[in-house]
Amino acid sequence: MVETMADRKRILITGAAGKVGSALRSYLRDRYDFRLLFHRNVPEVEPGDQVVVSDLSNLENMIEIGEGMHAIVHLGIAVSGRGAPRTLYNQMIFETNIRGTYNIFESARINGVPKVVFASTNHVTGFYEREGTVSRPELPVRPDSMYGVSKAYGEALGRFYYDQYGISCYNIRIANFPETDEVNSEYEPGMNRWLSSRDMAELTHCCLAGPDPKFAIVYGASLGGELKWDLESGKELGWQPRDRGAPSP
Repeated sequence: MVETMADRKRILITGAAGKVGSALRSYLRDRYDFRLLFHRNVPEVEPGDQVVVSDLSNLENMIEIGEGMHAIVHLGIAVSGRGAPRTLYNQMIFETNIRGTYNIFESARINGVPKVVFASTNHVTGFYEREGTVSRPELPVRPDSMYGVSKAYGEALGRFYYDQYGISCYNIRIANFPETDEVNSEYEPGMNRWLSSRDMAELTHCCLAGPDPKFAIVYGASLGGELKWDLESGKELGWQPRDRGAPSP
């Protein structure tokens, strides 16, 4: 069956100017129609892309931009300038990562958007990593930073909106993402923490195409990370990384 433009899903991407957002815009534009949320600076976009400029902490705006979407890919995070005081950055995290993520899920609920793909982080289980324990989705969270705390909050919020309202939430715990398709660091066998652009894009597509309703947590890392992450949940979605960051153990 040939897919027409009218059949394509309309996807809202928050944080669309960031590294992950830029990769998804490049790799997935042949499959989806985009509404792109930018915070301030608007990069060059393709004809047909809808552009919105707003702060994630503005609930009214988030409700408006969620209208008519088939899914939301929530990538937006707080970004501080180099040398910014930690207390200031933590306040930014509260406004953007915590309040903003609540606003996105509320927008999904109010607008009847059936699915949110949430860009989480391996820092949600960062203390397991420090101890050399393989991180698994079913383990209790052990965030290693306020950033990790904010992403653990987002996962918990997604669980609530799934259980309470039936909104699917696919959480991708992203590892090192330098927006490349060539590994940028050397890793010991089984210890890869790099995720390529195309592997991230394909994982996002698998989440967008996955069943509804569903709650899932997936570790996003390319091949060679068996001693750091449990990658089975990605395989359950039909995701198979193409790129290799380290040899297998």
